Amino acid sequence: MSVNCLKPLPSSRIARYRTMLGAAFVAGTITYGSCALAQQPTANSIGIDLTALPRYQGSSAYRLVPLPTLSFKSPSASAPTYFVDGLVGGIAYPLGPHVAVGPLIGVGIGRREGDAAILSGTGNIATSPQVGAFVRWHAGPASAQVRFLQSAHAGYGNQVTFGVGYTMLAMPRDRVTVSADTVWANGAAEQTAFGIDGEQAANSSAHLSVYSPSAGFSRVDLKVTVEHSFNAHWSARAALGVDTLVGDAANSPVVERRASVFGSLGAAYRF
Repeated sequence: MSVNCLKPLPSSRIARYRTMLGAAFVAGTITYGSCALAQQPTANSIGIDLTALPRYQGSSAYRLVPLPTLSFKSPSASAPTYFVDGLVGGIAYPLGPHVAVGPLIGVGIGRREGDAAILSGTGNIATSPQVGAFVRWHAGPASAQVRFLQSAHAGYGNQVTFGVGYTMLAMPRDRVTVSADTVWANGAAEQTAFGIDGEQAANSSAHLSVYSPSAGFSRVDLKVTVEHSFNAHWSARAALGVDTLVGDAANSPVVERRASVFGSLGAAYRF
């Protein structure tokens, strides 16, 4: 699923940031229910997923976003894999048969005060680039990863995502994978997404009180992904999951709903 891994953005800006990721790496995971680094296909592929997710963390409203996927690796066993998965891209360098590490670049999607009545007067959160790194372990059907992403926007903080995955079914044409992520955010990231400072409280149309969350775990995601190959080149996948805010994030006055369902439908071409 990344880490990092989602809030409203005009389609023109989505396209611009997607292009930035592709140009940077020709090689990312969606914030909701990621563990995507653990699910990179072995064959080179390019695709797109239509993803439904809350408009911002804690929102009761949803939006649909098309997100790209890409995986490319040269035939050499020691060569790195370049990948894009949603809003995060990176390069995976193998350190042996079971471990890979590498840099990440991503996009932290912002939030507008018009996204919900409760946000009126609290101002907008800007969409901003993110940089970081990951380490991944995999052996047979099991995998685990740790991903770190730091916002390039001053004061927006950083997050660490811990993820595990397990392939429950692996057949020539079908694969079923379950994954779980938990996100730890530092104080700045928690304040950005879930806090209310004095100025925001004073301007809030809903008369929100000052709220200062502390660093800690903010979200837990569970997801099931089903993939089906039609032939040697074309495949489709569907994912369904649930994310739950925890800790200080769950108690934020801007949270309309602590638990949300998310999902995606996509297609990929292997080459």
